[in-house]
Amino acid sequence: MRELQAQGLALKASCQASQGALVVQVEVVDGMCPGQAVRGPPLAEGESVDLGASAGVSSAKASSCNADLSPNVQHSRQWLRALMARHQFDNLPDACWQWVPQAAPQPVANINLAAR
Repeated sequence: MRELQAQGLALKASCQASQGALVVQVEVVDGMCPGQAVRGPPLAEGESVDLGASAGVSSAKASSCNADLSPNVQHSRQWLRALMARHQFDNLPDACWQWVPQAAPQPVANINLAAR
């Protein structure tokens, strides 16, 4: 997504075909910029933004509505939800890193994220 480039971030997504969803994580590509979009300790290039759970790994902390996480993680999750919503994706409730297209007329595997 182009808007992430200006914030020193990049979206890393893979298809989880069994559930028709995208597994998403946000990675730092410029360690000088992401503090404006996400909160927490400074991140170096190549590090993932802390969403409180590892992308693709199911756990109690992965739940999108988990209120027992740090304020920084909560902020990053809300920021990611708003970003993905602007690009017509909904977050699945059982995983903060799992997304599906809103009213998808096409399979997830056919969506070009770079064009959004």
